[in-house]
Amino acid sequence: MGLGIISAWYLGMHFALREGFSYKTMTTAYGLAIVAALIGARVAHLITNPQTWQFGPGFIPALFTEKCEGLVAYGGYIGGALGAWVYFKIKKLDFWSMVDCTAASLVLGLGFTRIGCFLAGCCHGQPTDLPWCVIFPAGRQAAGVFPGEHAHSMCVHPTQIYESLVGFALVPVAIYLFKRRKFTGQAFLLLVPFYAVARFLLEIIRGDNDRGGFGNHAAPTLSTSQFIGIVLIFLVIIAYFIRRKTAPAPPEPLSKEEVNQRLLDEGVIKDKNKEKTAKSSESPSNTSPKSKAQKKKKKKRK
Repeated sequence: MGLGIISAWYLGMHFALREGFSYKTMTTAYGLAIVAALIGARVAHLITNPQTWQFGPGFIPALFTEKCEGLVAYGGYIGGALGAWVYFKIKKLDFWSMVDCTAASLVLGLGFTRIGCFLAGCCHGQPTDLPWCVIFPAGRQAAGVFPGEHAHSMCVHPTQIYESLVGFALVPVAIYLFKRRKFTGQAFLLLVPFYAVARFLLEIIRGDNDRGGFGNHAAPTLSTSQFIGIVLIFLVIIAYFIRRKTAPAPPEPLSKEEVNQRLLDEGVIKDKNKEKTAKSSESPSNTSPKSKAQKKKKKKRK
């Protein structure tokens, strides 16, 4: 997750600066989005798994359990988007332009985060005999759901790796959509259905029992993520046609020189030329004859 946040941060910042957003604005927006995403992911997990808190500590205490195990991707996306939207609303900036810049970051972060899910043994798939199936060791979630010999899991689909590959594959798609968008918000709105459809299909072969949904909790007819995906596609279609008629065209991207100048003005980076000039002016070769004579006198006195 840490690698996902760092890589997504730098990629999103690159496009946001070219879009004309200030570095300090985006730093604050991304910081708030990360916190809101973690809260949203945790809240979504507790909502889909009420048995973890109804007969235990209660909803609020369960949010801050020792390990905070259980994070839902869709909850993180929705929470992060809401956090950034509130901040941009207060600052009176274009939220849709910002999410366009961040579209590639979201799927890049997904690619790294799902590798973490694979290493943790959560979000696993159903049993299969495919050549690339994996066996999780004792202590992992899959081992408890599909116990095999020696308490390790049965051979299951590595659905975490499937989704990680989906995330990495969508990065160039997001960049392509971003560079060819006709109005602000277009790249983001087109990317959402790509992920929603991929996630819907992956949910069919998921085997973890804490996804929640409609029907049997352990094996729902329609999982929570599938339901959210359907709703999102419906909302995205409406938003797309509305924005296609009313949204402004994206701004011309700033050049590398313009971005650097803005970073200099904000004090984010330092002017290397000025530093060189200052150092050279302080060097002995540039000192005045008067100062040299004074130094010689001091030496003689010593």
